[in-house]
Amino acid sequence: MIKLTTIHKLPSVPAVYVMFDKKDVAYVGISEKLKNRLVQHFIRRDSSVTTGASAVSLNPDRIAEVVWWESPEFSNRSILEAAELVAFEIFNPVLRSRGGIRSEANNLLKDEVFKERYKKLFSEEPTGKLLIPKLSDALQKIDELEKRIEKLERQFGE
Repeated sequence: MIKLTTIHKLPSVPAVYVMFDKKDVAYVGISEKLKNRLVQHFIRRDSSVTTGASAVSLNPDRIAEVVWWESPEFSNRSILEAAELVAFEIFNPVLRSRGGIRSEANNLLKDEVFKERYKKLFSEEPTGKLLIPKLSDALQKIDELEKRIEKLERQFGE
């Protein structure tokens, strides 16, 4: 499993992703370019689920981690959408944004072999995990870096 602490190192691949707050599955989503979508959620904060364009919205500040699964089949948008619907069943997220499902994706969801394949995929270890640092973590890291800089400045007489 890939473990990351920065969004900018995420791959730009099709994926199904799951966001967790401290105790619940907050959101399940899909993207044809995972990195771009998570930048949209966490940095630009202009995705439909973070802007409050729906009745319920996602607060990116409450997300502790994001996990994702990749599959070569996810380059097919209908398969990606149908896999997301399977993930909804498994993870039961607090927030879902899926609307306007393609008829091809709905047909795939009726195929028990397809459903079982993706249930199996989502029960296995994810492709990767992004740990979202909190402000307190960042402040602690800044404090540690400042102390290291001070030590180096004393050591080199600057």
